Amino acid sequence: MNFFANMPRDPFADDPNDPASFLEEEEQALPLSEEDRLAIIHDLALVQEFARVLGPRGIDGIFFLCEDCEENHFYEWDIMAANMRATLEGELSPVHEPGAAPDPNRYVPWDYALGFLDGLDAR
Repeated sequence: MNFFANMPRDPFADDPNDPASFLEEEEQALPLSEEDRLAIIHDLALVQEFARVLGPRGIDGIFFLCEDCEENHFYEWDIMAANMRATLEGELSPVHEPGAAPDPNRYVPWDYALGFLDGLDAR
């Protein structure tokens, strides 16, 4: 499944007046250690399983409390998977916008999703 296909086309693609052209060149993604690479592969498999099991139950993704702004940030399954794949490919994560007014009731913390899978396995 290609999660990037769901991303809208950059409205400034091929535009010589792209406002981003005035920014400094993007940072390069740092190479991953083998341990980090394996951890991301493991987490990507978990995200795919979360989406498979929790998606049909009305859960759209994960939320994290941002320590910088002290607000919850909401990430849909496909955005999380796309970010992990980009990291594995040595690329910076694609820019994305959060969904407009996400329903907090449709997102769970990572540990809740893990616990849900563990509960299913315990049956």
